[in-house]
Amino acid sequence: MINNYFLEMIKTLRKQEEVVLYGNILHVNEKYIIAVVDFLEQEFRNEMLEYPDPVAPEFNPEAALWAAETIYKAAQLLLYRENKETDLEILLPDYKAVQTSSTVLSVDLCLRFLPDILTQLKVIDSEDAMIGILERKIAYWHYSGIPYTLTSDQLDFETMFAERALKHLYINRIITYKKMDLAMLNSCRDEVAGHLGIFADHFWKEFNKEKQVDGKY
Repeated sequence: MINNYFLEMIKTLRKQEEVVLYGNILHVNEKYIIAVVDFLEQEFRNEMLEYPDPVAPEFNPEAALWAAETIYKAAQLLLYRENKETDLEILLPDYKAVQTSSTVLSVDLCLRFLPDILTQLKVIDSEDAMIGILERKIAYWHYSGIPYTLTSDQLDFETMFAERALKHLYINRIITYKKMDLAMLNSCRDEVAGHLGIFADHFWKEFNKEKQVDGKY
């Protein structure tokens, strides 16, 4: 019997926010993929109970699976590197689906843990070729990359903010992580100020000071 290491790793990641590896097992057994997708769909439904809109988006299994495989393989490659640099692009392909609430939030189920892996990669080797490959993914799906330091000119806010509820979640996450570099962007500043309202000094005093220095308020 082949153990479903992929499912066990994703379950532990989601439930305990920890990565448990079972050896250098990069191959995802097709037999067990459906179990991972079913698990992620239930996780998605649980999170959608707090979605800021009466109509929650549909789960996107393709997007969720891509993100789960990316995290699974990136975590394996973090500790067990027996592959050539030229293999990394094949092992970690991009996923450039249209950014909708369905795809963004399905991807985010697992990709939200990618910033931690990137941080560890930089500690081990700041010139690791995998860093650029993973940063490219987190720049495209940047709702999941808010905790990470991203180059603002790489970020597409037009599509990310096309849906009101998704925009609301994005701004909330900026505030949660207190990401000043994102909060002060033209695309986000007014929204952040609006979310904080009269409680800005209580929830994020530094933002209030920064916007006053910036001269926009």
